[in-house]
Amino acid sequence: MATARPDIAVLKNVRLSFPKLFKAEKSTDTSAPKFSAAFLIDPETAEGKANIKAINAAIEHVKAKTWADKAEKIFNNIEWDRKPLRDGNKATNAEGDVYAGYEDMMYVQASSPEKRRPQVLKRDKSPTVEEDGIIYGGCYVDAVVSVYSVTDKDKGGNGVFASIELVRFRRDGEPFGAGPVDADDYLDDLDDEDDDMI
Repeated sequence: MATARPDIAVLKNVRLSFPKLFKAEKSTDTSAPKFSAAFLIDPETAEGKANIKAINAAIEHVKAKTWADKAEKIFNNIEWDRKPLRDGNKATNAEGDVYAGYEDMMYVQASSPEKRRPQVLKRDKSPTVEEDGIIYGGCYVDAVVSVYSVTDKDKGGNGVFASIELVRFRRDGEPFGAGPVDADDYLDDLDDEDDDMI
């Protein structure tokens, strides 16, 4: 294996949310298209703690490299949505409700510009495409993200962000969003005479 880069974090067995990994999309009408995803981490598990430690180590490296002895003060004044590791309880929809699956979780928000499509892999590390249906919101993946800083005022000022390098399918999980409706839950059984009553 290659020598580990200090700005890279490997997140293992994290739950994938809002994946836009095969086609870059705009988040607003005026923004540039990006590949993006969120990676949910359970902070109570040993694996979750290891993932948080990994992303924090990359963040600390980038903070020190960018702001030196002022790093802690500057980072503490950065808004939560301009940092890659976030509190799931702050991830809310337009109605103010916490997204399903985000309660009491931490998550890493990451994106990549349109020209840098992340590698998306099967369990055996061979490439997968969207049509394979392997990658979906709710499945579990391993993700490799690189952390970088922004200081330009025209880019929103100080911030630390994560870029998606690669995502590997790990295992199936409960898909996010409503599942298919079961007809038996909502419709009565009809016999042949029922149509005559219309």
